[in-house]
Amino acid sequence: MGHYLRCGLQCRLPKFIFESSKSELLRCRNPFLRVLVNNSSSQKDFHSENSPVTSIKTDENLPPDYSKFQDERKISLPKSTVIAEDYSTIPQDDPDNFGTLTKSNNDILSVQEGSEEDKAEDKFISELPNYYPQKTYANMIKKYLRQRRFQDAVDVLMVTMLKEHRVKPEYYIYSILISYCGLTGYSKMAFKLYNDMKRRGLPVKDSVYTSLFNSYANSPYPSDGLQRTRHLFTLLTEKGININQITCHAILKAFARCGSIEEAFKLVDYMMSKKMTINKETMSFLFQACISDKDAGFRHALLVYRKMMQYRMKPDVFQFNLLLRCVRDCGLGDIVSTIDVFQRLGVENVDKLNTLQGGETLSDGYPWEEDPEFCAMNVAGSKTNSELQNKTSDLPEISSPKELLPDLLSQKPTLGCVVSLMQIEKPQDRLFLLGGVERFMREMDLHEAKPDIKTFNLMLECIPQTVVAEQTLLKLITKGGLKVDLLFFNTLIRRRVYRRQYDEAKDVLPLIASHGFQPDLMTYTNLAMTCRQKKDAYELLKAMDQTGVRPGVEFITAMFGCATSTYNMSYINLVLDVIDYEEIKVNKYFIKKAEDFYEKCLRVLKARPEKFRPETLVAINNFCSKYPEWKKHVEVEKDEHPWQHLRDKHPPDSKTDEEFFSEHVENYTPYERTFSRLGPTTSPKVRLEKLKKLKQEDPGRFKKKWRKKSSIDQLEGIPCITYQKIQPK
Repeated sequence: MGHYLRCGLQCRLPKFIFESSKSELLRCRNPFLRVLVNNSSSQKDFHSENSPVTSIKTDENLPPDYSKFQDERKISLPKSTVIAEDYSTIPQDDPDNFGTLTKSNNDILSVQEGSEEDKAEDKFISELPNYYPQKTYANMIKKYLRQRRFQDAVDVLMVTMLKEHRVKPEYYIYSILISYCGLTGYSKMAFKLYNDMKRRGLPVKDSVYTSLFNSYANSPYPSDGLQRTRHLFTLLTEKGININQITCHAILKAFARCGSIEEAFKLVDYMMSKKMTINKETMSFLFQACISDKDAGFRHALLVYRKMMQYRMKPDVFQFNLLLRCVRDCGLGDIVSTIDVFQRLGVENVDKLNTLQGGETLSDGYPWEEDPEFCAMNVAGSKTNSELQNKTSDLPEISSPKELLPDLLSQKPTLGCVVSLMQIEKPQDRLFLLGGVERFMREMDLHEAKPDIKTFNLMLECIPQTVVAEQTLLKLITKGGLKVDLLFFNTLIRRRVYRRQYDEAKDVLPLIASHGFQPDLMTYTNLAMTCRQKKDAYELLKAMDQTGVRPGVEFITAMFGCATSTYNMSYINLVLDVIDYEEIKVNKYFIKKAEDFYEKCLRVLKARPEKFRPETLVAINNFCSKYPEWKKHVEVEKDEHPWQHLRDKHPPDSKTDEEFFSEHVENYTPYERTFSRLGPTTSPKVRLEKLKKLKQEDPGRFKKKWRKKSSIDQLEGIPCITYQKIQPK
C-alpha cells in the first residue's frame, strides 16, 4: 500500500500544484496542501542555508516559491531535505529506509504492475472455481426433477459440485435426491447416496431415513426391498436411534408392500410400546399388509377393521376401498384359524361351524335380487330342499329374510344362514359374508364415508357373475346420484366376455354413450375377444378407424387369440396385415402365442392332415410358409428395466408437468389432481403415451389438433374417403 501511495504523490502532486494558483491552493479543502503553501516561504530560507544541494533553475512563468516542483523526478514535502538525486542513491535493500523509489519511470510502472509474488497470487485467485451458493445447486436439482430428468439432477451433485466446482455438498442436497428416489422406488441409488452422506460426515436426519424406507416400499423388486428394510431397521435399533412416528409408518409401509405381514403387526406392537399414536394411517398400512397375504389376508382384514372400531376410529373411503381389495384378492386361509378369528370377533353361532365337515359354495347371485321373500333353502341353489333342511335344522328360526344375511362388519357380527366355510373361495362369497352390496354401502353411510369411483370399480369385481347383480349395482349407483367412469364399463364388458356373453357385452356400448363417454382402446380390446369371425373383426376395425383409435398390441393379441382358436386362416392373415399396416410393435407374449400356433400347424400337416378339409390344409400350408418371413421384419418390444427411465438422460427441452399440461389441456390450473394417474415415475416419453390414453377417456378437456387418420379399409382394397378434406369450389 505504501508503494502505491508514494507513486501517487510523485506522479500526481507536482502536476496539480503546477496547474493551480496560490489562491486556489489556499481554498483547497485538503489540509495537507494548505500547510504546504503556508510553509513554502520558510522552507525556502532553510534550503538555501543548510542544504548542500546546487540550486535549480526556475521558469519565469512559475511562482518563485514553487520552482522546486518543476522537475517531476523529485518530490518535496514539508520539512524535508531529501531531493530526487540523493534519494536515488539510497540502496534498494536497506532495511533502515522506507520505500524503493528510483529515478526511472520504468521502475515506477513496474511497482504499479506488481511484483512476481503478486502476479502469482493473482493467477491463483483467477484459477479458483467459480462456485455458487448451496441454494443455487438445490434449485438446479429441483428444476431437473420437475422435468423428470433424474440423471441430470444426480450429475449436478456428482459432476458439477464435486468434480468441476469442488464444492462440498450439504445435507439438503442429498435430502432432495433421496426423497425423489423414495417417491420413484429407486432403492439402489437411494442407498448409494445414503452411504455417500455417511462417508462425508454429514448428519443423517429422520427425513432421510423416511425417504429410504419409502424407496424400499415402492421398489419394483419386493424381495430386495424387504431385505434392505430389515437391514436398515436392525441397524437403527442397534445404534439406539429414536424413530419417530412418520418413519415408523414408512417402515410399516415397506413391510406391508413387500409381503411381510408378521413383521408389520410386530412393528405396530413396537409403536404401542413406544407410546406412539395409532391412527387411521397406521390402519391403512395394516390393510395393505393384509392385501399382500393372498391366502389368509381376508380374515386379517376383519381383525384390523374390528380394531378400528375398538379404538373408535371412523374409517374413511380409503380404508373401505382397501377392505374391498382384500375381499377381491385374499382368501380366508385355514378353516380352524378362521373359526378362531370369528370367535375373537364375537360372531354368533360360530360353534355350529365346527360340527359341519363339508359345505356348499354360496350362490352365484344374491337371492334378494330375484325375489325379496326368499328362504334359507335358496342360499345354496344347487341343492334340493330336503338336503338343505338337514344342514339348516340346527340354525335358529329366522323371522325375516334380512336376518338370513351374514354381516361381519356390524357391531354384533353374525354369520346368518352360512353353514360352512369350506368352499368360500370366490370374491362374491367373501362379499356375501360382509352382508352384500347394500349392507356394505349402509356401513359406509354409517361412518359418513362417501363412495368414489374406485369403490364401485372394486365392488363390480366382487359381485356375483350374473347380469342381474350387475344391473342391481347400476341401479344402486344411479339411485344414489353417483357417477362412474369409463373404467367401470370396461370392467363390465370384460366380465361378460369371460362368461362368453358376447351380446350382453356389446349392450354396454349404449350405456357408455348415455353417460357421455367415448370408447377407448381398452374398450375395443375387450370387444376384440368377442370377434369369433373375420367379418366381426373387420367391422370392429372400421369402427375404431371412424373414432380415430389406433390398434395396440393388446388389441392385436386378443384378436389373434380368437383367430387361432377357430383355425380361421384368413382371419389370422388379416391380423398379421394389420400389424404390418399400423406398424405395431408386438411383445414377447404375442410372439410366444404365434410360435405355439405355428408349431401346432406343422404337427397338423405331418400327423393329422386327414382331419381337415383340403381348403383348410392349403391355408395352413400358406401360413407356415409365410410366417417365418413375416417374423423377420416385424418389430418386437424389448423389456425395459424398471429404472431405465431414471438412468437415461432426457433432452434439455423436457417440460415440467405444468408446462406439459398447459400445452395439451384446456383451462388447466397448476397443481390440478385430475391427471394424478400419470405418476411420478414416468419418463417424458411414457408420460406422453399415458396422456394419450387420458385423452381418449376425456376428449373434451384436450386441445383438438388436426391429425390425418389412416383407413383400415385399404387392407381389403376398398377405397375410403371418410376423412379426406373437401376442398371448397
